Amino acid sequence: MVSSDFYIQDNSDLEEKTLEAAKKLYLNGKYAEALKLYLGLLNTSISYKLYYEIGRCYYKLNDFLPAEEYFKKSVALENFKNPSYLYLGNIYYKRNDIRNAIENWACAFAYKPDDEAVCLNLATTYFSKGMNFQSVFYYDKYLKYAKDKNNQAYISIKDSFDKYNDIGNNFIQKARRAISSKNNKSAIEFLTFGVKNIPISFDANHLLGQMYLEENDYMHSLIYLKRAFALDRNSLDVLQKLTTVYINLGDYTAAYCAMRRLLPLILNNQPEYLKTIKLIKSLEETFDGYSYSGHRNWAEKYDSENNYHMALIEYENCVIIKDNLNNELKDRIERLKSYINPEERIVRICLEKGGQFYNDGDFKTSNKYFSKAMLMANKNSIEYKLAKSRVVNV
Repeated sequence: MVSSDFYIQDNSDLEEKTLEAAKKLYLNGKYAEALKLYLGLLNTSISYKLYYEIGRCYYKLNDFLPAEEYFKKSVALENFKNPSYLYLGNIYYKRNDIRNAIENWACAFAYKPDDEAVCLNLATTYFSKGMNFQSVFYYDKYLKYAKDKNNQAYISIKDSFDKYNDIGNNFIQKARRAISSKNNKSAIEFLTFGVKNIPISFDANHLLGQMYLEENDYMHSLIYLKRAFALDRNSLDVLQKLTTVYINLGDYTAAYCAMRRLLPLILNNQPEYLKTIKLIKSLEETFDGYSYSGHRNWAEKYDSENNYHMALIEYENCVIIKDNLNNELKDRIERLKSYINPEERIVRICLEKGGQFYNDGDFKTSNKYFSKAMLMANKNSIEYKLAKSRVVNV
């Protein structure tokens, strides 16, 4: 009788020793030797971490084609929590493929928003593209998360940032005085300078959109109100003004989307709620199966330009108008959200895990999660205050 038994050798100890040896070689700058060991492990092991390590060795050896290949293999196995995105961004940047460089750095930011190098890469690259809103958005992140606040690069950026903030806030205050005096022309001039210096100021964008709306300049009003909405998606006033602007521009699908976003914010105002529902239904009757297509075109255009704030709004509009697009666009929408505000997810997770350790009396571990939540959360937020209240001296 022929035996069909198979004997599988356990090589886990050998693999662990090889990994440790490869890591030491890499840390000592012996990238070729480390690469040889890592490649040898492919005979018995496949993982996103192994592909990442191989990619890093090739990258350090300035052999970027195989580096890219292995980083992509790593991402194929783990497409979220993967440090390969940083290196892929670097490779694309070296090739002057700015669009893909930003896309991969944005993926790295989504995974680890407190990586100051990623924040700085995004900030400076957006600046080179003349996209000041996005550039300042990521410079602000860099200043928040930089660990060494005494190095010259940080100090220089911080000084410039503070200077522009001071100038911008000064113009915003002048604009408020002009608004009080009913001098819309001067207010617009001051706010234009304010937004130029602080492009991510909600107040400046909101007020400038409002001033243009009062002057019946709907196109300019739209620009700044959309930016204000991107900065605060729960602003009732901004959404109401956007609805007015879209209706005056004859963009009824966008007006419909703004009103749909309004509904949760006016639930307690029954007359306004019923009025909005009536308008929504009247607009729905005018739509056909292709009414979403203009928003799809804008979404893809913004996406191709790395303008993720605006791309997100337009992709969401597609789903609002035609909800059966949700399955097709869901992943992209969630990915764009992670590019813009990954902190929200991390803060939520840290509060949950911190709460579990807190309830178990393990305050040393819970403090780590609550401290992380405090770092990521807005200091004026409920989440920040909750995390701070749970930190225990141990």
